[in-house]
Amino acid sequence: MRLENFIASRYLRSPKSHSVINIISRVSMVAMAVPVAALIILLSIFNGLDLMVQDHLQAVDADLRITAREGTTFKKESIDSVALSSIDGIRSVSCVLEQSAMAESEGRRVLITLKGVDRNYPKTLPIAERLIGGSFTTELDEESSIVVGQRIAMQLALQRDGLGREVSLYSINRQRISSLLKMGGYTRRDLPVAGIFAIDEDNGLVGFTSLSMAQELFNYQGRISSVELSLEPEADQQQVAEAVKALLGEEFRVQTRYESNSIYRLMNLERWGVFFIAVIVMIVASLSIVGTLIMVIIDKQDDIATLRMMGASQRVIYRIFTTEGSFMAAISLVAGLILGVGLSLAQQHFGLVSITTQTLLIDSYPIDLRLSDVVLCTLAYSAIAFVVIHLTVKGALRITD
Repeated sequence: MRLENFIASRYLRSPKSHSVINIISRVSMVAMAVPVAALIILLSIFNGLDLMVQDHLQAVDADLRITAREGTTFKKESIDSVALSSIDGIRSVSCVLEQSAMAESEGRRVLITLKGVDRNYPKTLPIAERLIGGSFTTELDEESSIVVGQRIAMQLALQRDGLGREVSLYSINRQRISSLLKMGGYTRRDLPVAGIFAIDEDNGLVGFTSLSMAQELFNYQGRISSVELSLEPEADQQQVAEAVKALLGEEFRVQTRYESNSIYRLMNLERWGVFFIAVIVMIVASLSIVGTLIMVIIDKQDDIATLRMMGASQRVIYRIFTTEGSFMAAISLVAGLILGVGLSLAQQHFGLVSITTQTLLIDSYPIDLRLSDVVLCTLAYSAIAFVVIHLTVKGALRITD
């Protein structure tokens, strides 16, 4: 063992000449360990929330989405579905017409987002897995039907006996509307309810019907608002997106799931925001070691003088106290990692902290512990501790000389 390490370990393990320094050293190590554990837990929570959101929204967010760069709709024939399907990595192609409409049942009304989908839609998106009643059928006996979100069912009182009941859909008639004709400026269609699904609050006001019915209701014959694609599990989204862009040209916008839905980008920004805030807290907590090291250096003035008389250089003395600070930081880091990883794994496997609300469709706070977060936390803490310890020891030795 090097002389610096031996002396530093003796200072750390042996009783101090003043017990208050010993107590402050222990408190400092605890204060430095807590932010490490907190950072790991917070990052794991955000990982869990991200997985939960992805799991919930993958039923309505396609892997790739094609929309027009200009306007809200485009002709269905302008997209070559056969050529799209032939691109490596694409599993299914579905055409969608999405517009706002008003739904009415027994005097109750609600404004909804109505999506007209073709027969391939259940193969493209696993919306059928989110059904809480009925089936995902947009056509019954060759007649169009509607599948509604849970919030629509609640506001139209369809929860108990809603399946099979007819819902009236109203849309502005773009061919007949006139400021002089107050009546007849809308299109109405009555559709039976085939199913009810539940995802989240936002998608609770979404309804699905056949593409032909939506085109008729909105007076968009032969037009669609988007083409949604599902990919093979091993396919790379960015590579397939580039291939689709090369096929379609500049008239269309091709977006991945993460590009089309801002919630993914928002959660990523929140995650990094929490990380930087936690790093700031870690910096503040690491300052507790400053006072401890200064008091230790002052307390060991006699030892420092003895070492100098024995021929120890300033560099050796400097290394002794930086090593002691490094030992303190290492103990705090290990303790924080054990605490953070332990609590995260306990929550992940046993769900110790539960959620009382029923709207999230989960029983406990989601946690997903990742090795990359542990490594990131370790590197951030080590960098902060290195800078603080070396600056503190250098300044304290200069003052006490």
